[in-house]
Amino acid sequence: MRPLLEIDERTANYVLQTRRQFEDLRQVAGQLAGFLVLSASGANTASPDHRLLETAAELHGSAVDGVHSARPSPRALAHHRSLMDAGAELGLAIAAARKGIDIDPVLIPLRRAYGHLQNATHELPGFEMVSFQHACCAVGQSPRRIEP
Repeated sequence: MRPLLEIDERTANYVLQTRRQFEDLRQVAGQLAGFLVLSASGANTASPDHRLLETAAELHGSAVDGVHSARPSPRALAHHRSLMDAGAELGLAIAAARKGIDIDPVLIPLRRAYGHLQNATHELPGFEMVSFQHACCAVGQSPRRIEP
């Protein structure tokens, strides 16, 4: 991440404008992951018409609309691109989940979306994912950019 001192007023406005959309996209990813857990566990309720998919799709639509309407500063272009890419991948994952219960067509774009969201956290301050950097599994590892 670049130093906080490099945040100009236009970039700060962009951060404030897109914070909610970032959180919403992150929530959609979590809902899809939950749906996949239901599906993998063999739950009878994990069907393409499950209410969880409907709410994820609604939240996704409003988040993507917000990202599209955002006006990134030059400093925020990489962040904005990451949000746009995450939204596109989540859209693919939702569409795949609505077609059937096969896990891979949902999981592959979901993983890519998560990677784009992770990348967004490295571009600007104020956009954090859950950090496991101090967990036992992170000992000896340094933060790195995720390739989607």
